[in-house]
Amino acid sequence: MNINKTISLILTLATLCAVSVANAEVNKETPNILLILSDDHGAEDSGVYGNPVIQTPNIDNLAAEGMRFTGVFATAAICAPSRQSVYTGLYPMRHGGHRNHTEVKPETLSLPHYFEPLGYDVFLAGKEHFGPSEAFPFKQLKKSKNTLTDSNSLLAKYFKSSSALFNDNEKPFFLLVATSLPHTRFGFNEGYPDTVNYQPKEIPLPPYLIDTPETRVARAGYYELVSQLDTDKGQLLSLLQQSPAKDNTIVIYTSDHGAGFAFEKWTNYDAGIRVPLIVKWPNHIASNTQTESRVSLVDILPTLMEIAGGKAPDNIDGKSFLPVLTGKRASHRDVVFATHTTLGIRNASDATPIRSARSQRFKYIRNLNPEGTFTNNVTEKGQGGWFSWLERAKTDTFAKQQTERYQNRPAEEFYDLEKDPYELSNLAGNPQLKKQQDNLSKQLDVWMEQQKDQGLDAPVTDMNMPWWQRILAVLMFAVQWFIGLFSG
Repeated sequence: MNINKTISLILTLATLCAVSVANAEVNKETPNILLILSDDHGAEDSGVYGNPVIQTPNIDNLAAEGMRFTGVFATAAICAPSRQSVYTGLYPMRHGGHRNHTEVKPETLSLPHYFEPLGYDVFLAGKEHFGPSEAFPFKQLKKSKNTLTDSNSLLAKYFKSSSALFNDNEKPFFLLVATSLPHTRFGFNEGYPDTVNYQPKEIPLPPYLIDTPETRVARAGYYELVSQLDTDKGQLLSLLQQSPAKDNTIVIYTSDHGAGFAFEKWTNYDAGIRVPLIVKWPNHIASNTQTESRVSLVDILPTLMEIAGGKAPDNIDGKSFLPVLTGKRASHRDVVFATHTTLGIRNASDATPIRSARSQRFKYIRNLNPEGTFTNNVTEKGQGGWFSWLERAKTDTFAKQQTERYQNRPAEEFYDLEKDPYELSNLAGNPQLKKQQDNLSKQLDVWMEQQKDQGLDAPVTDMNMPWWQRILAVLMFAVQWFIGLFSG
């Protein structure tokens, strides 16, 4: 073992000992925790968040029973970096897995390390997408056939074991439910499904999307997956409500980032990094309340630790927003930060890393390689109707503008979110806003230095997939590429 790994191991053990000593006693009133994390669900894509068409009665009901946050942001608009931030309380550069499908540094601590010393059994049900295993030592709930509903989703396979946990567990439980919905389907049917419950012509489109029939069909398919997510979530919460744990369980619902359309996932625009967050805590949080407090997903871990009677270590990035939940404070963070590393995602060719700082009114984005061309599943597979955008761009000025600005980013972007909430007009360099832009730019500099962020030269950790999954993924991509050669 080299000296660096030895030092890291010593620091890890010291931190665990400190947590254990500080929290040796388990309060009999210690609440259970149910954290539900969805995959690719944007903040505006629920009824309670203002969408007039999408059907999400269970998400809406949860908000009616708890507190709804409107200013919550992922650390990155891509799955593994964001999820690993939720589980560790660290931004991607500090936990190490800033590229998608890569592991955190092996000495990194996560939810099980922090909550087991507080007396919890810490379980995972669903999607992993993290590594290495020693950094995420969750107990695994068992999968079984779903006999309660007609859902065949990943989450539905855990209904039976979740119910058993809710009804009979000697110690407080922390159950992380990580669903794969409403992510696009994988494999040969890759993309969004055909719509059953939604009429594409009735779907409200945000103004950054180009209004084509193909975009509307894809958006309707996304809505179908959101409704499936909501149905599964409703069944899970029904099982909890039927159990003895119902009155002593905190329920948190959030997502890792926005949906898989242009200007959403894979970007640092609000549609990519702003996510829903709803917290229900019986007898502690007032029902049907709302807050605009800015929160980062790294803040979930220390908040739950404080609720559980512990104290989060000082060396993580997250900070508790418990005072917001209890009504003692109306605000949390002045500025939230986010990163994105393009390499590591599917169909990325150039390295086009992104960093951003967002205050209540303004957003500053720094593109570290403006000479690069931004590519991903949208541009290379046509996800979300992109190919129809390119066709429309031949005759439509706005479509041409949007397709060009999506793939070719300037060194700096600056948006007035009060006047331009969908970030359509880049005001970088505007002399009237120089003070505001410089302020966020300097704060981003300080944050990147604190994170030891090396930008284009940031080190890369190992992939968080076993060898057989890597081979399978390569074979699948090769088959899809070959089929694409002979398709229209």
